[in-house]
Amino acid sequence: MIAVSALTSGRYFHAADGARILAMMPIASKSHWNVVDSVLQTLVARGHHVTAITPFPKKSPVANYTEVDMSRLMPSGTSLPWDMVLGECSVHNNLPYLSGRHKDMCRVVYEHDEFWRIIETNKYDLFITELLASSCDAYVSYYLQIPQIVIVSSHVHTWYHHTFGSHMNPAYVSTYHAPFAVPENFIQRMVNTYNYLYSHMVFKWVDRESTAIGRKYFGPDAPDADILMKNTSLVFINGHYTVDLAKPLLPNFVNIGGIHLVQPKPLPKDIEQYINDSPNGVIFFTLGSVIQLETAPAYLQKAFVGALAEIPQRVLLKYDVPDIGNLSQNVKTGKWFPQRDILEHKNVKLFISHGGISGIYEAIDSGIPVLGIPLFFDQSHNIANIVHWGAGIMLDHKTLTKEIFLNAIKEMITNYDEYKLKAMELSRRFKDRPKTPKEEVIYWTEYVIRHKGAHHLKTAALKLSWYQYILIDILIVLLLIALVLISIIILILKAIKNYVYNLSKPKKE
Repeated sequence: MIAVSALTSGRYFHAADGARILAMMPIASKSHWNVVDSVLQTLVARGHHVTAITPFPKKSPVANYTEVDMSRLMPSGTSLPWDMVLGECSVHNNLPYLSGRHKDMCRVVYEHDEFWRIIETNKYDLFITELLASSCDAYVSYYLQIPQIVIVSSHVHTWYHHTFGSHMNPAYVSTYHAPFAVPENFIQRMVNTYNYLYSHMVFKWVDRESTAIGRKYFGPDAPDADILMKNTSLVFINGHYTVDLAKPLLPNFVNIGGIHLVQPKPLPKDIEQYINDSPNGVIFFTLGSVIQLETAPAYLQKAFVGALAEIPQRVLLKYDVPDIGNLSQNVKTGKWFPQRDILEHKNVKLFISHGGISGIYEAIDSGIPVLGIPLFFDQSHNIANIVHWGAGIMLDHKTLTKEIFLNAIKEMITNYDEYKLKAMELSRRFKDRPKTPKEEVIYWTEYVIRHKGAHHLKTAALKLSWYQYILIDILIVLLLIALVLISIIILILKAIKNYVYNLSKPKKE
């Protein structure tokens, strides 16, 4: 039996008596699941027993890991048409879209007999869920009377800052959707402030249904969903200040950016030979797993095909269909590539990416410059961070032409040494940590369990109303005091004036 000391408490966690953890995945997105599953499997490897409600079942059994398979009950979030994704995930619609998907998951789970069977027949010590765009899953920890940890698969969503009393000043902390790493001028600060206020107001509106969902399934007397979410013990953030810039985070916010990174494996022989035999290096080009690139607008596909035909580098292009018209000989397509392993190859010069956070961390870890073409959600912000550190360029897909795309590739290849130097500097900073992301997950998860929710980590701001938090009541009192003092001064001055006037008035004889 292996025993590992639980620091600061004197308690030991044994494989035989590990904590029982219930986890829930609120959206069928593979990139989100990669982060959440990395956390869960870290805890499983530690000796804890995890039961996961997930649309991504394992292909083979894992010890200490039990699944409630939701794959047939949840719509897939991968390989979708361009217009569908870009329409539903536009800046002004993505929060309602995410919230809708999140609440749909809650309804599906709460209607599922297997869910009620496992929570009624098992005792759990902790509930873990992804922080997405609804508070409807907070009723699980409420019902079980256990602490809750949430995982953010990217940097913290702007609309949750109020929930956790962790407000960020939009004067210098960019929002979730911001296409800049930090607001650097008046216009950007104004846009950032608008995004900050807009996100909070829209979230308040779209999430109002969560309480109704909770009370339907967990009793009419169940508390408001927002109140339950504020009771969250810890937030694991798939981010790190070396990439996403420093910001004032509370002690119950823990950075685990890069937790999904695994040790690179040898490449398949055909891909390795293709890369090795490229005298001018290789470019890896993928726009992720959510969108089918072949459904992209014709002007974009024409720009991609035309530009790639005019560069001397070989290209590995993720493309779901076998053939692309007029594709040049220097481009090799595939429905899937071992992205992590490819980016580790020394002959790969550039990563062309949509800016998904998992791929961005893989590029950072490998020290590869990035040419970003963000499409939705946080991708603009992820690419903006790379640009901020001098390790990449960002393009706008709405205005992209062959010339713009080609010039950006040539700029980064011509000045490769400069971009590579910045990418390697960022990589070294990203890796230089006192604890690995997995060690952070183990320590803080067990810390929450040991200290029965560790609610001492939360800010006292959660006990204040909004007007108390921004000192409106204090300002009103100060204003009233000032008005009273001004009124007294005015009355005194009037009295003095009348007294002086009466003194100077000639007396009647």
